[in-house]
Amino acid sequence: MTREEKITQLIAKIPGLSDYRLGLVQSMVQVFSQPWIIKRVSDSDIISEFALLDFGDVLRIHHCFSREPFSKDKFEFALEAVLRASGVAAELAPRGRRGYDIKISGHNVSLKTEAAKAIRADILHISKFMELGGGQWGDDPNDLVGLRHQFLDNLAGIDRILVLRALRKGEPDYLYELVEIPKDLLKRASAGRLEMRIESAQYPKPGYCFVENAGELLFSLYFDGGGERKLQIKGLRKVLCKVHASWQFDSPQQNQDRELV
Repeated sequence: MTREEKITQLIAKIPGLSDYRLGLVQSMVQVFSQPWIIKRVSDSDIISEFALLDFGDVLRIHHCFSREPFSKDKFEFALEAVLRASGVAAELAPRGRRGYDIKISGHNVSLKTEAAKAIRADILHISKFMELGGGQWGDDPNDLVGLRHQFLDNLAGIDRILVLRALRKGEPDYLYELVEIPKDLLKRASAGRLEMRIESAQYPKPGYCFVENAGELLFSLYFDGGGERKLQIKGLRKVLCKVHASWQFDSPQQNQDRELV
């Protein structure tokens, strides 16, 4: 179907829409007509110029109907659809598979999101990189060796790690960025300094793996002994990562308010 045929088809359907549905269409059209700031690095092999536009439009449509940041499941489905539309081979991992979330151009890619209220522009914090299920974990500091091994085993099945970060959440505007964490950086945890928090009231006892370079902290793994028994990545410096793209746009509600003034 040509562009002209699509327009003709849409125009023909408009008179049959209810007032509410007409308002929804009007809201989306208004959002698409608003100025925005979008960027991509020229050497990105993930986000093309087409994908930059299309993924940004998905984000803007999402915020027509929600003030909540883009969730991980929406990120997965949207990225697959956008990449396919731009000619990139992309396929979501089978449901329930541990490790990677999507295969892009033959590479196993893990997708994460970050949208905490206290998010920092220069520091990444992945609150749940993976679950820590089996294995010995109690109050023996040596148990951290096994937990780190679980992390490294999980990492072995992943080729790349992408994080969609919601840096601003509609006050006054939205700002998202897509950041890649180098796998080789995370592999440095194999030589990290382990420390169990014996004084903690939690059981199993939480612990850390500190990854440093010449006394400077690059990031840490946090073995969370809470109910979920999960592994977090804390304090990872964004300067060590690659920012593939960013999308900045006004809140749809703000655009409506401006029209009323």
